[in-house]
Amino acid sequence: IFRYQQKNLPMNSRHFSLLAILLAVVGFSVSLTSNVPPSEAAFGTSPPWVRNDHLLPGSTYEQIINLSRNELEDDMKVNVRITGDKEILNWLKIENQNRLIIRKGENILPMKVIVQVPKKAALKDYRGGIFVTLAPVSEGGTEGGTVAITLGANISVELSVVGTKVLNYRIQSISVSPLEEGMPFQLAVELENTGNVDVTELNGQVDISDEKETQVLKTLTFGTLSTPISPDEKGKVLIPFNDFILDPGNYWAQVKVYKGDEAIYENRLYQQVVAKVIPVVTPESALGKKPSVPRLPTPEDIGVVTETPIAIETPLKPVAPAPANNLLLIFGFVGIGFGLIAMIGIIVILIIVVRSQRQANLERYLASQMRNNNPPS
Repeated sequence: IFRYQQKNLPMNSRHFSLLAILLAVVGFSVSLTSNVPPSEAAFGTSPPWVRNDHLLPGSTYEQIINLSRNELEDDMKVNVRITGDKEILNWLKIENQNRLIIRKGENILPMKVIVQVPKKAALKDYRGGIFVTLAPVSEGGTEGGTVAITLGANISVELSVVGTKVLNYRIQSISVSPLEEGMPFQLAVELENTGNVDVTELNGQVDISDEKETQVLKTLTFGTLSTPISPDEKGKVLIPFNDFILDPGNYWAQVKVYKGDEAIYENRLYQQVVAKVIPVVTPESALGKKPSVPRLPTPEDIGVVTETPIAIETPLKPVAPAPANNLLLIFGFVGIGFGLIAMIGIIVILIIVVRSQRQANLERYLASQMRNNNPPS
């Protein structure tokens, strides 16, 4: 149109027909696109890669990939397709690959990628990809149903198999917790093993100072971890110092971790030790309940007491005397018998003594009369 206007040339019917057809096609395309609602669906992965540059032959490596979406109205089936070097096609596994579904209302689904390196794997670099797509799930649990735009994302795979052991780690934090009197000092260490062998020890020291940091009270060194951290894993371990107990108070702990002569971590921590509370024993705690307090009887209590009791006739059963009572009776009777016998014996002895005394007196009297020539009358 501009060309014809600039040259002031009249358009013939052929040119006009071509222009009309072109405008019709453009208008029809615009009308179609204007009737399609814009899709705001989004799908992504975090992180978008699987990387490991220190795999040993025969080792296993796992990594979590979070699949995320922004639309939560439907269940979506996760489809996975692995590509790349033919050697690693059998190394890569997706846990529960055929049962990965992002349920309605959920926006994040963790997907575990497992890498199993054969013992005879060649020492070199391997590259591949994991292509992930989402498909709607019908009510019966199968794919299909409504027509929708396919959402997909590609996860790059970068692996290296090496022949040497690599000891490497990253310290994320070292902290202390408030202690009670009598508890040993300890450190809590969070670290990530970025090598291909277990991390079993750390080389470091702790300087314990008073609250004003005027003097160092104790210097502690540590090495062996209580729990090893496996390759490519994060963990939290405790480093206790069982032989070192702080008195109640506040302290500062200066922590340093070394690799060789280089300090790779340093932190200044505030340590609090609280006095141990001795529980007070009360009657309630000793008895397990609150002791009852005596009280005066209420009218209700008096009414209960003065009510006529209901007599319950119970036939009396003869009670057999106890064996101990029978023995007492027997010994009593025996004692009384011995007492009577003793009394009779005493009486007999007294009678004999009295008669003997009288006989002796009579003989003395007769003898005296004979001496005086006075015959007895």
